[in-house]
Amino acid sequence: MALFVIGVPLAAVGLFLLAVTGSPGSCEDEARPISDTPELAIAFQLKWNRFNDTLAAGQESTVVLSESELTSRARVWVEARDVPVSDLLICFSVDSGAASGKVDVPFFPGDVDVLIRGTVDLRGEHPDIEIDELEVGNLPGPLTGLVEGFIESLINDQEEELELALEHDYGITFGEGDITIGGQP
Repeated sequence: MALFVIGVPLAAVGLFLLAVTGSPGSCEDEARPISDTPELAIAFQLKWNRFNDTLAAGQESTVVLSESELTSRARVWVEARDVPVSDLLICFSVDSGAASGKVDVPFFPGDVDVLIRGTVDLRGEHPDIEIDELEVGNLPGPLTGLVEGFIESLINDQEEELELALEHDYGITFGEGDITIGGQP
C-alpha cells in the first residue's frame, strides 16, 4: 500500500516533468527558416482572396502558399481567437504537413512543446486535419495519450471555425516548403 501511495504521485510528477521540460523539436527545416511578419500574413490573405475570387468567377485556379505565409496567417488566427498556442510553425514536405509549437494544456502548469505531422483534407465545409503522428515534450509515444485528447479537441475546434466555400472543389499538393491548392468552381 505504501508503494502505491508514494509510487503513483512520483510517477505523475515524473510524467509531468517529461512533458514540460522536454521538446520533440521544431518542424522547421534549418535550411529553410520560417519568417513570421504581418506582411506575410497579409500576402497569404491577398493570395487566398484572389484564388477564391477566380473560382467564384467560374474559372479553375491554383494558389501556392509558403510555410512563412501560412505560419504568419496562422499566428494571426491563433492570437485573434485566443487559442492557447504559441510559437506556432507550419511546415511542409513532399508527403505531408507538420506543425510545432507550445500548447497551454489546462492540467499542466506550463506550456508543453508539441510536434504534429499529418495531412489536410479540403473536401468538405471545413478543413479536416488528419493527425499521423503526435509528439509531446519528452513523453514516450504511448504516454502522449495523456494530452492527445486535449490537443485533438483544440484542433477540431479550430477546424470548425474555418469555412471553405462548398461550391468549390479544393485539392492540395504538398511540396518542400510550400503547398499548392487547386480549385474548381
